[in-house]
Parts: sequence; C-alpha cells; structure tokens
Amino acid sequence: MAYLLPRVVIVLIAWALTCGLIKHLWADADLSIFYVAGASWAFAGIAYFAYLRKLRRDIDHLERNRRYLDHRAT
Repeated sequence: MAYLLPRVVIVLIAWALTCGLIKHLWADADLSIFYVAGASWAFAGIAYFAYLRKLRRDIDHLERNRRYLDHRAT
C-alpha cells in the first residue's frame, strides 16, 4: 500500500492539471470533456500500476531463481 499512494496522488494531480488547462483554454467546455479526461487518466493509472506490479513480480521471480541456482551450485 505504501508504494500505491504516491502514484495515486501523481495521477490525481495530473488529472487536476489537465482539467485546469481545459478550463483555462476552453472556458465553455462541456462536462463530458472532463469525464473523458478523468477516464483517460484513470486508465493510464491502472495501466501504470499493472505494469509496475508485473515488473515487481518478474524481479521477485528472477531473484528466487538466482538464489535457487546459487544454492544448487554450492
């Protein structure tokens, strides 16, 4: 959980900045545009978290295999 919270905050800040830029550059923007921006950032966040989880799992798998092979060689 400790690694998840900072990344959630980063995604929320990015979404807020996107909404701020949309509001600043396009004052009469429809609410659906903000929903699309939020959904795209949510999808990007989910993809990012899934990728990091896969990387951690692969690293753990490689470390376990290395320990097994080192133990077996001795």
